Amino acid sequence: MKKRKLFQFFATALALAFVGCSHDALTGDDPEGDQNGPKDAVYMNVTVQLPVAGGMGGRSITNTGTNGDYGTSTSGTEIGKDHENVVNTVLLVLAEKGTNKFIACGTQNGFATPSDGKIKTVQSIEKSKLSQYYTNTDNGDGNGTLKSGKEKINVYVFCNPTLRLQTKLKGLSSGAEWIDETGKVIESDKGVFPTTTEQDGGAVWGGSDHKQGFLMATAKSNDIEKEIPKTLSGWDNHNTAEKAFDLTGPNYLGSSSEIDNGKTNNIEVGSIDVERAVARFDFKDGSPLASTSPCTYDVVTYKDNNEDKTLIQIELTKMALVNMSKEFYYLRRVSNDGSDKVPGFPETNTNNFAYCGVETLSNYVVDTDPTFKTGTLEKKGKVYASHFNFCLGDTTLTNMWTINENARGQWYTSEISDVLDGLDDTDDGWNATDKIGYKIWRYVTENTIPTDVANQKHGISTGIVFKGKMVVPDALRGSEKYGELYNTINNAGDVLTGNPNEDPILYAHSGNLYLTWKEVRAVAIDNKESYPAFYNAVFGTVSEEEDKQPKAAAEGAAPVYSTDVNSPDFWWAKWQDAENVDDSGLSEEDKDKDAREEFKRIATSEGVEFTIYQSSKEVDAKGQVIAKGYYCYYYYWNRHNDNNNATTMGAMEFGVVRNNVYKLAVTDISRLGHPRISENDPDPEDPDKPDEEGKIYFKLSIEVLPWVVRVNNIEF
Repeated sequence: MKKRKLFQFFATALALAFVGCSHDALTGDDPEGDQNGPKDAVYMNVTVQLPVAGGMGGRSITNTGTNGDYGTSTSGTEIGKDHENVVNTVLLVLAEKGTNKFIACGTQNGFATPSDGKIKTVQSIEKSKLSQYYTNTDNGDGNGTLKSGKEKINVYVFCNPTLRLQTKLKGLSSGAEWIDETGKVIESDKGVFPTTTEQDGGAVWGGSDHKQGFLMATAKSNDIEKEIPKTLSGWDNHNTAEKAFDLTGPNYLGSSSEIDNGKTNNIEVGSIDVERAVARFDFKDGSPLASTSPCTYDVVTYKDNNEDKTLIQIELTKMALVNMSKEFYYLRRVSNDGSDKVPGFPETNTNNFAYCGVETLSNYVVDTDPTFKTGTLEKKGKVYASHFNFCLGDTTLTNMWTINENARGQWYTSEISDVLDGLDDTDDGWNATDKIGYKIWRYVTENTIPTDVANQKHGISTGIVFKGKMVVPDALRGSEKYGELYNTINNAGDVLTGNPNEDPILYAHSGNLYLTWKEVRAVAIDNKESYPAFYNAVFGTVSEEEDKQPKAAAEGAAPVYSTDVNSPDFWWAKWQDAENVDDSGLSEEDKDKDAREEFKRIATSEGVEFTIYQSSKEVDAKGQVIAKGYYCYYYYWNRHNDNNNATTMGAMEFGVVRNNVYKLAVTDISRLGHPRISENDPDPEDPDKPDEEGKIYFKLSIEVLPWVVRVNNIEF
């Protein structure tokens, strides 16, 4: 294509792109036109800087720069994919300084992403709308001249604004409130967005194919303040696109070098930085056995001639997103404590609240629901569903928060094999050996939690649940000691039904796994003297005269169960072998108890702490059984600013912040995970449970990286 034709193409595209953020288009070409003609059209341009390497991004755990989250990271920067950098539309909003009340807005469509990441946009705005600001007596003298200081306004930029955002701004009058508008994403567990005009849906991350442009917004507060002409007549110098008033540079009168009204508008900055309104999760197989057994980890060991050998492995099969926020602010905001602006803002600003403020090492990003996230969380009702997609817990069955089949059904779940077959995120900045293998999983909305740090809890933190399947290594096939365990857990010979009430129950305690309660009893009896704590956990407190278990076992007689009604052994016997249990001494209240439920309650209680695993089935989308086995779960709460202290929670340690990429890899699993059935868990999940747990189930490598644009250098 010749250069002349190329220039004609872009000139035509630019002319077609001018459209005001109002009900009517502006022609700008009709000399006899009415209010929609050139007499009513004024033009202004702005340069928008997309996220670029070293210049943008969210706070990284390694960031020590003086500019907060706009510094760099020793982990590098995550180069955005081409589809993450597309800009189709730029929306410009003018607002009053201080109050941020609406003045006017404009949009321009049709852009090609340039190699330097800078978008230059010319906006046409109705002069009649702009005049409302000048003629308002609060701002001016009523005759088109602004009072001192009123020529300073705030300017905000949105790239790829959603239909919902554009609709909210369309037709607003001067002085209207708008700055606190929130985006809304309601998503089902299958990634489907309900049809409604009240939400942005997948448009925030470029639609279902992520190719339609990600929502981006002004990122830095020092880019906001601009100056406009002191008088309404001053806009007469800017009534064509060629003479557009520059909001990010100098403004000249005609062809002279005289600066129009002294307005230079941050010529040192030269552009308005924007950031994506969402974050991204990437994942790779970080298991030591990845080359031979993908996503498989050695977890439980046994002694063989004083050598540790693997008894149980965990194979991670699925990963699920939980607690993704439904709402987020279109513009990022920060404060000292994560609370919103105080009454009387901006005159009163006791918590250093700022729109588009920079996140530092000591402040917080403000979310839409900070009050809900403080103090003790409710454990009943449907309050969580009003705040989050993919809620961790369910309240629909009993109105009490729990993790059950319903809860697992509402999570956003992916097969890990599908994730690892997904889009590769490698680029020139991520070609080191330990950086290869990450795949883009999905995009998420912002979710932050206010001070104090103890508010960071499971019920409100965005997390990922990993599902693992127990596996016994092939080396133990046919083993005299562990062969039965191999056949049961691996379902060798199809010995499992998948019905948890029919298949063998597994019991875990102190790092050991037992196939039956009979085995638990035997080990407790054999080690009574050397391991009295385990013996007491099984049999409770009984007198020597009543303690007949060791003798019965030694003589090969029928088992003699514990008489302590506070022991799991008593209730297991009543549940499984009621004919051989003397319950005549039970109170009427105890006699009415369900033996199965009471056994589980006591066995998993504090001081006893058995973890009980029961079998289950895996089914496909058609409901066909594809696997049977024993499964467990691992809960990871996304770390945004890791303080590298597993015992102390840090500010903004857990959360999701826009324009960050969180790169995750499970590198080690140290113990069996949480059982599928909550009542079988001595360490059950709870909405009030702190994110910084004392028990460590697994290790996960995380990189928190600024998410920047790929620089494309194209020559013809």
